[in-house]
Amino acid sequence: MTTSDRPRFRVSADRQASSRRVRYVETSRPDDGSCTLCQLDEENPSSIEEKPAMSHDTEQEEEAFAEATLIQAIENQLEAGEPAATQATLNKLTLVGYEREESLQMMALVLAHEIRRMLAEDRPFDGAAYEAMLRNLPEMPE
Repeated sequence: MTTSDRPRFRVSADRQASSRRVRYVETSRPDDGSCTLCQLDEENPSSIEEKPAMSHDTEQEEEAFAEATLIQAIENQLEAGEPAATQATLNKLTLVGYEREESLQMMALVLAHEIRRMLAEDRPFDGAAYEAMLRNLPEMPE
């Protein structure tokens, strides 16, 4: 492969940033000017379909997966001891009569609430607000 035949691309990476960008300079247009991808789309218009609506079972599976992931995050916080409010909250909820699993579910809901707010407001995770909501349990946030 000669240097003119090789695909060309440019990589730009900031070592301080958490993301990397790759920008391809090559094109899908052959030398004759026709676009292979466009031709394929024109020949097979039915292959482009809308995403079907999720079934009720799929939604339940996703909710169960999200809940399990959040509970695992709480377990990881307990194991690491960070933030300290996580262990304190679990101890408090257990002392007032909540089962461990129920306590973990409530704490996972608080974590989900903070993540939802973080994404909606396009801001970083607010650890202080998260800890304050944990300490307010069993009173649930908004």
